[in-house]
Amino acid sequence: MAKAFDLLHNDLVFVTPYERAYMAKIGVRPHKGWYGSDHLEQHVLGAAHKIGVVLLPPLPDGADAPPAALLSQIQSAVLALRAKTRLVVVMSPWGYSMEQKLLNSAGTMPDVLLGSGIGIGLVGNIEAKGRTLWIRAFTQGKSMSRLDILDWPDHANDKFKWTEGQNIRMTLLGLTDQYQEDKHILSLMQAMGTD
Repeated sequence: MAKAFDLLHNDLVFVTPYERAYMAKIGVRPHKGWYGSDHLEQHVLGAAHKIGVVLLPPLPDGADAPPAALLSQIQSAVLALRAKTRLVVVMSPWGYSMEQKLLNSAGTMPDVLLGSGIGIGLVGNIEAKGRTLWIRAFTQGKSMSRLDILDWPDHANDKFKWTEGQNIRMTLLGLTDQYQEDKHILSLMQAMGTD
């Protein structure tokens, strides 16, 4: 999987501490562009059109809600990145219910929340009074979400809202046999004895 991710040439891969520990146990070291830790992280991607990315740390074991101090850190990070980027994306490993609690909290929300963890997948729900698009990964890696930003969000306009088909387009692509296999990825998977 590490080799496959490297072939995708992603600008950023979010690896949670749990995933990092598991990979270390089997001898896989973090690669360039792999981020994620026990602390909130901020990154700026791109040159002409900068994208701010906030990586959320895992929640404390047994937490029934995101801690208030962490919510405050998230809002501060979103505001700081918003001042120097066109779009702010938060990536979360928290699971559906905790991400929903984040979106229902008071304060500044990101433009996009990319969620993962326990819970259902979402093609794209428009939340936080229309200002945040919430996408959640589907299980087993058999689909891919595509997000097209048709117009950048206008953070100076209090009435700005995401509207499907006007300033944003969300698509879920089922990864079936209609998609051509990449020969490099296929050879890696075959060498590992996977299907």
